[in-house]
Parts: sequence; structure tokens; C-alpha cells
Amino acid sequence: MKQLPKNEFKNILLVDDDSDDRELFTEAISLIHPLAEVETKRDGEELMEYLAKLFQPPDVIFLDLNMPRKNGKECLKDIRGIKQFETTPIIIYTTSLNPIDIQETFNHGASFFMRKPNSFEELKGMLHNLFYSQLITGRERSSDNFVVNRSIGII
Repeated sequence: MKQLPKNEFKNILLVDDDSDDRELFTEAISLIHPLAEVETKRDGEELMEYLAKLFQPPDVIFLDLNMPRKNGKECLKDIRGIKQFETTPIIIYTTSLNPIDIQETFNHGASFFMRKPNSFEELKGMLHNLFYSQLITGRERSSDNFVVNRSIGII
């Protein structure tokens, strides 16, 4: 029987304008955490409209940076300004490794910065590390463990 993630995140929200990335992410979650439900949104505007209607926050939000209409940095600032979402883990999920993006998202309260991997297997491995090793809630947030690295989990 498959072990449940230590953090038991069941309600996962992914915000990404790339339909292929949404599909791969959802597939990876279904394989590593089959009890989870993944809700997806296409852009920041759609995200903020969705969050405004929620009674309970998702267990974790994966947020792309480069999206049309409202980008991930703008969304992150807005979300962190809403009391209901102050403690919701927000993981930046992006192709960027720009030091400015990393620093700004850390300063605005993101929990982790995860670069989109090059393969489906890497994605599964990174998500497995996040959900099964208590990285999301088991560590104090710091700039030392903010960037999720492909090969070793956290740098």
C-alpha cells in the first residue's frame, strides 16, 4: 500500500498558462499522490476570481510566474495580502532561475521556488520530495532552502 504524504496535502491548486504543463503536473500528482485533487487555473485573473469564492484555502498553491493578464508575482503579492491565505504554502513553479525572480518571490512570501524540470520523471521526483519529506511544512522558511533543485531536492 502506498504511503500517504507526511503533509497530507489533498487539495492542490496549479496556476499555469501552459496546457501541457498543467496536464503533466496533474498526471504526476495522480501517480505520486493518488488521493489528491488538483484544481487548475490558466492565469492570474482566473486564479484571483477563484480564490475570492473559496471558503477554505487549498492545501498548497503552485504558481507560474510568466502568465498573461496577471503574472505570478502580482498574484503572490495579492494572495499574501489576504488573511485567509497568509499561511497557505505557495510554491513558485516556473522555467525561470533568474536571481531577481528568486529574491522577489522570497521577499513576497513564497514558500519555495521550483524550476520546471526537463522530464516527467524529474517532475515526479521533485513533487515526491516535496510531499513525502515534509519539505513544505517541516522546515523553517529561509533563503537557504528556498530553491528546489532537480537532483537533490533543496539547495
